[in-house]
Amino acid sequence: MSKYAFLINSSLDDPASLTNALEYARKLDDADHEAVVFFDGRATQWIPELESNADRIPYDAYTEVRERGLVGGACGFCASFLEADRAIEKTEITLDGGSAEHGPDVGQLADQGYQLLTVG
Repeated sequence: MSKYAFLINSSLDDPASLTNALEYARKLDDADHEAVVFFDGRATQWIPELESNADRIPYDAYTEVRERGLVGGACGFCASFLEADRAIEKTEITLDGGSAEHGPDVGQLADQGYQLLTVG
């Protein structure tokens, strides 16, 4: 079993990249690999968008990945900068690093054996 961490950076005008990353994580989970998804940069804006808008293309993939517990968190610094932090705090998704530091800690993920995959 391998371990994969998806670091998603896609903006709201790039639903295809987000959807692909979420689908890859789901398929890896289906194949009994460990997969985790992190929202970074502009991708932090996707969380409040998808929590409130079921009409967006990535909604179904996002909901399934979230319900499986595959969302590891969102960058607190980026979410704060992009004013998405308060909306994210209303969800079960954690803000990594707080508003002062970027998250997740990619060094720690690598030490834990995760292959880091950036998308977006």
